[in-house]
Amino acid sequence: MRLFLILLLAAAGGCVTSVETVKSPQQPEVQRQTVTDKRVVIDSSLEHAIRVVGIKSTTAHEGFLRIQVDVQNLTDSPKQFSYRIDWFDRNAQPLPMAGSASIPWMLLSRETSFLAATSPTPAAKAFCVTFLGPGD
Repeated sequence: MRLFLILLLAAAGGCVTSVETVKSPQQPEVQRQTVTDKRVVIDSSLEHAIRVVGIKSTTAHEGFLRIQVDVQNLTDSPKQFSYRIDWFDRNAQPLPMAGSASIPWMLLSRETSFLAATSPTPAAKAFCVTFLGPGD
């Protein structure tokens, strides 16, 4: 019986292990393609520093337009910029009170992040996101 308990404890103690996951250097990073879209304007000072890699839009509860823009830093250093979203009605006319102020943003080296917004009115049916360099 004693031998059985000793073997049981030894086996249980041997089952506890720590696992460390390390990404193999041979695995390539997932490359996302630049999205070309007339709803996105990128300031010339940012053309080689950031890129848009995805855009999603849906109509949410009560007709509000929700958007998500995925943006990636292409450089090896943090990149500061700002963005502004302008909203338009179904006739592509700007909505007077729906324009937003510039919002400061920063991406770390090679980081991809998403910017999300909901239209301020259900009358918004389209949008334009403008990326501005520092100081603009």
